[in-house]
Amino acid sequence: MLTLATLIRHFLLIAYFLILTIFSHQTMCGIAGFISRNYNQEHLRLLTSAIKHRGPDAKGFYFNLRTGTGLGHRRLSILDLSAAANQPYYSRDGRYVMVFNGEVYNFKEVAAKYRIETRTTSDSEVIVESFARYGSKCFAWLNGMFAIAIWDKESKVSPPL
Repeated sequence: MLTLATLIRHFLLIAYFLILTIFSHQTMCGIAGFISRNYNQEHLRLLTSAIKHRGPDAKGFYFNLRTGTGLGHRRLSILDLSAAANQPYYSRDGRYVMVFNGEVYNFKEVAAKYRIETRTTSDSEVIVESFARYGSKCFAWLNGMFAIAIWDKESKVSPPL
């Protein structure tokens, strides 16, 4: 049974994404997500569809029914135009799944300094691989404007960012 507090939280989450939809412009990708067994994959698709104007080039989803975790992404291709850079983006070892919105201006320098071999020319790959190796301290190295959600599939928690 849903409590009043839970219903209010759900309402606020949906209202937040609707406000983003109304007032945002197509200047960068869009991300959506939740950690709640009260939502399902269809809710994730609806949330992500509400921000489709943010990313007309591709869409992607991660959903785990057991943990109630959903991450969605709408892509506006800017740096790497290939499908290899579509999101959600997974770390090379498969442990972390990430959705990312924005741009990291110095991702090539970070990749070179920390010897991160990349398969794409995407800043997304550098972010998730830096995080997989060094944890949240890697965010201090990134110069840019961005929002990131990372899910640790192994420990089944969102690591502190």
